Amino acid sequence: LLEETPFERISLTQLCSHSMVPRSTFYRYFEDKYDLLYYCLQTFFDDANLDKDVVYLKDGKSKKFVTKLITVMDKNKDSFLRIWKTNKNGIFMDILRDYLIQVLNQKLDDSLLEGHGLKISQPVFTYLLADLYVSMGKCYLENGCDVEGFVKDMCLFVEREFFEG
Repeated sequence: LLEETPFERISLTQLCSHSMVPRSTFYRYFEDKYDLLYYCLQTFFDDANLDKDVVYLKDGKSKKFVTKLITVMDKNKDSFLRIWKTNKNGIFMDILRDYLIQVLNQKLDDSLLEGHGLKISQPVFTYLLADLYVSMGKCYLENGCDVEGFVKDMCLFVEREFFEG
């Protein structure tokens, strides 16, 4: 449905009909379509192993996460591209970014308990990092790069290795 209809215009009736799930069954598990979306995103990010090293953009771990994210997008590129084109001017991308901010804040709170600190405010850090990940996905979809080259470029960007020489 996200490929054809902006998220904010998808009704629960459409969602249940398209997925062949009775409305009562849907409500047994989810409060509304936003709850379903958060569940799907949480499942993806849990599977992506967003640990403190990913949050802190430390060597190796971020590359693994970026590789996994871009590989998943690449396997379903046509679908992700249609979702992006259909939803780029709606609330879907904001919801995605806001949820990612929540996930990053939680991971960051956990790592701060372990004695790691930030030099900048946590809201600024998590907002900018979430925007980086969302922008990375948009950039990949819009520019049609190969996975390996794109991941390499992203890692160079994160490491601030912009220029040669």
